[in-house]
Amino acid sequence: MNKLKLNFTSLSFLPILVCIPLGYQLINNIHFGGFKLFQEFLISAFNPKIDNEIIITVIKRLNETILIGFFSWLVSIIFGAIFGIISSNFFYKIFNIPNFFCRIIRFFLTIIRSIHEVVWGILLMQIYGINFSIGIIAICIPYIAVNSKVFAEQLETIDYKSFESINQINAAKFSSLLTLIWNPIINTFKNFGLYRLECSIRSTVILGLFGIGGIGTSIFLSFQTLNFRELWTYLWSLAILIILSGLIFKKIKFNTTNKILSIFFIAVFFITILFSFSYFLYFIFNNIFNNNFENTNSVSSLFKSSSDLGLFDFLKLILETIILSLLSTGIAISLPPLVIGIFNNNTSKIFIKIFSFLLRLIPTPVILLTLLTFNNPSVSLAALTLGLHNAGITSKLLFTNLDRQDKRNYIAMKSLGISKKTSWLLGLFSQQAKSYLAYCAYRSDIIIRETAIVGVIGSVGLGWQLQESLSSFAWQEVTIVLIAYSSIAIVGELINGKIKNSLT
Repeated sequence: MNKLKLNFTSLSFLPILVCIPLGYQLINNIHFGGFKLFQEFLISAFNPKIDNEIIITVIKRLNETILIGFFSWLVSIIFGAIFGIISSNFFYKIFNIPNFFCRIIRFFLTIIRSIHEVVWGILLMQIYGINFSIGIIAICIPYIAVNSKVFAEQLETIDYKSFESINQINAAKFSSLLTLIWNPIINTFKNFGLYRLECSIRSTVILGLFGIGGIGTSIFLSFQTLNFRELWTYLWSLAILIILSGLIFKKIKFNTTNKILSIFFIAVFFITILFSFSYFLYFIFNNIFNNNFENTNSVSSLFKSSSDLGLFDFLKLILETIILSLLSTGIAISLPPLVIGIFNNNTSKIFIKIFSFLLRLIPTPVILLTLLTFNNPSVSLAALTLGLHNAGITSKLLFTNLDRQDKRNYIAMKSLGISKKTSWLLGLFSQQAKSYLAYCAYRSDIIIRETAIVGVIGSVGLGWQLQESLSSFAWQEVTIVLIAYSSIAIVGELINGKIKNSLT
């Protein structure tokens, strides 16, 4: 058993070897002209701009961000629950429906889940222009699919014998379904749904960098004018929003037996569905049939447009995207345990937590643009950016699990005179390595989809080609790139699913 744990522990550190080729390319591409600018960016974090005008702008932009993020989250959670129910085997067993329909729905959800919300946003903006509604729709499309997968997995844990017991008293099938799924749905919402609100806010910020609105737009405009003090004002205000929302979520309690709460949830459920449908119809008729005939006609030329993308160039872009995913995943997996293990004292842990929070807080495009001030665009730079951002996320999980870990083995090893680092490695981390790797397998799915973000900004991979093809209205190229991008994400999800299942 100890040998098995040691293997998982070793596997957690092995991916750090990606830093060897990555570091070599970064050193070769370095230029010193932008170090002063980078230094100014860092110093401005301790001296943000604060005046009446910017405070008013911050409040306005935060309101936009909260509105887009909250509405996107609410719609995606409710429709995610609906699609989660109708894509679970449990639903088809109860109503005696062929599983063929379940496979179709799951395949459809897998495809739309494989494409990142930024890609959806860029694509929709190119068709309909910059619109407040685009941000909501772009976030909802993949989020509904992601949420439905989580809800479906939880419903699969329901024992079918429970339904058979209820069925023996001749209860209506629909009533039996609601009775059985109510608690799993609410528990999933408590454990996963509230976390998705923070993700929705972060996605809103990233889409804002591309012009959707909210505080992300202000961050990008400040960066373009090199007004770093103003930029950090927006970043710190975003940090306050995320921290406050996290504290509020921890205080929220749900009592699934409360009838008033149940009625409230059902009312919100149906109101959101009706409002979403009416909003969707308004968007369709207002944007497609009235205002955007020209843009819609450009879509109709999809099969008429020619592609100048050569096979060799296309394969090179696919390879760049795969390498980018692997390098980023290696950093995200190995960097947190390596840094925590080396700097294993209370003071260092505080600094690591602050730094990881900043990596999670600062949008990935801003990190990449900052690094581009003293390094040339490359796959390694994009991988470093994406890897550091996700390392901030994986380190948060690792710290949380280590704090909850039973420390008796760690204390016993230290009392025997074993060094602190070795005691931490074998007495604490080795017990978390398996579950940590399982989470990293899930996280790598997200990293694959996020390659589009750094690809657009860093001029690498399929993300860059998508932006180029959209700007020239080469819809055939756009279709090819989207199919390739989606295929990579789906294959990656299948591989990571096998890895995760072997670890759980």
